[in-house]
Amino acid sequence: MDQPIPLAQKIYFLGIHPEKGGIRSGAASAMHFVVIGTLLMDLYLQKKIKFEGKRVIVLSTKSDNELHRFVLDKMSRAKSPKKISTWISKLNYSQKYIRSEVQKGLVAKRLIRLEEKQFLFFKWKKPVVLNKQVMYRMIAEIDKQIFKGTTAEEELIFLSFLEPAAMLRLVYQDRRKRKQARARLKQMSINNRVSGAVADAIAASQAIAASVAASAAASAATNH
Repeated sequence: MDQPIPLAQKIYFLGIHPEKGGIRSGAASAMHFVVIGTLLMDLYLQKKIKFEGKRVIVLSTKSDNELHRFVLDKMSRAKSPKKISTWISKLNYSQKYIRSEVQKGLVAKRLIRLEEKQFLFFKWKKPVVLNKQVMYRMIAEIDKQIFKGTTAEEELIFLSFLEPAAMLRLVYQDRRKRKQARARLKQMSINNRVSGAVADAIAASQAIAASVAASAAASAATNH
């Protein structure tokens, strides 16, 4: 598997349970926000956008990637540059389409297949890992990058999303090793302010979503 894997596809792929399929329970609630965050970083690495004062500036709307064109078109229509957290929240409304495009990319690389599932009137596509060796190799590379260090911008950016995606437990089963990895990642983030800003925006968007969900649940309980 020599094809480069964009960050958004990589984070989604690692979130799939290698044996059971589907997104791992620990990462499920954060996955759509994290995928959007890594998607923004893919655009940043390709110099399609830049960040100024935690706001997104569109540099180019041209791309061979359909998903990238979709996001860039939305951003370019804004009257003024918006905050990263604003775009993560806005793009969350398109999460079904974004997830579908990310899945298509992984299917094309023969890393996953999609199983049609149905329960009563609900239908969905369950991702199943086809190439487990690629996943295990990714995990080994992550461990090496964390403890031996890396200066590659793309690698540093990807590592900064492990904590928001709740994936450290996936890489490190041992609690002590996980704590050490968390400390190493925190140190790395000091020199990686761009992805750190996006990770902060993801956390803010998650908090807002959780607050809205809690308010809706409380309102429903009161009305009931």
